[in-house]
Amino acid sequence: MVLVALMAMGCGRTAPLFDYQDFEDVFPELDDPIVDGCNKVDYLFVIDNSASMGPYQRRLVENFGTFIEGVQRSQDSLDSVHVGVLTTDAYSPNANGCTGLGDLVTRTGGYNSSTSECGPFAAGNRYMTEEDDLAEAFECTAKVGTEGSNSEQPLAVIGYALNDNKLAQGGCNEGFLRDDALLVIVVVTDEDDPSPIDFAYERVVEAKNGWDDNVVVVTLTVDQGGPCSTGGHSGYSFQVNSFAGAFEHSFVGSICADDYAPTFQSAVDVVQNACG
Repeated sequence: MVLVALMAMGCGRTAPLFDYQDFEDVFPELDDPIVDGCNKVDYLFVIDNSASMGPYQRRLVENFGTFIEGVQRSQDSLDSVHVGVLTTDAYSPNANGCTGLGDLVTRTGGYNSSTSECGPFAAGNRYMTEEDDLAEAFECTAKVGTEGSNSEQPLAVIGYALNDNKLAQGGCNEGFLRDDALLVIVVVTDEDDPSPIDFAYERVVEAKNGWDDNVVVVTLTVDQGGPCSTGGHSGYSFQVNSFAGAFEHSFVGSICADDYAPTFQSAVDVVQNACG
């Protein structure tokens, strides 16, 4: 599958749009597994753990409930959630055997982290579910610290996380992704990723059996010309926002904001539309 054309670059809140080769020849015709609202949602948070990310991780944790609870209120039929956390590099403090690129986080370590054994979680998995106190479990897991690589790879991480080997029995992400669940990817980073957009996009759509409209992508990144610094280890996330714009359901928010609640409230509307 080939990236064909960059159509437009938005400023502020609009992500660029790409035209991708149709998936109709790749996947057989299958009934859409998500109809009449969302019964299940799989949330995948990709959190930059580089040196500049301390305050942004705190704001994410503080506003997590706005997003998750907002989606729950908007979907009367929602009865099951999976919540997984990834870092933007190979995360060495993680549990033994799962320290590679794209492995779900269950153990944190390093400066500004929770320095905790956060999982396995209530259901015995490497991801949180409705059986957990989600606010408490997410706070533990999302505080991944600031000792990660300054060469962030959120797009590559997404692609690797949804690799068949990681999702299969015995893999570090076993059981996380469900065919009949809406996949919501949230990327929080203050720098771009030079990784190919096609790799992450294709892997996400393949993992969802061709149903790209059963995916929502939300990014919190540095505004183009906004108040955040774009020097040193911080910069505008052109590639990351372009990845978001490749999906029908997406929202680009500002990591610079003092309060992420308005961003997540808008993202709830996007999720609601996808579920509709």
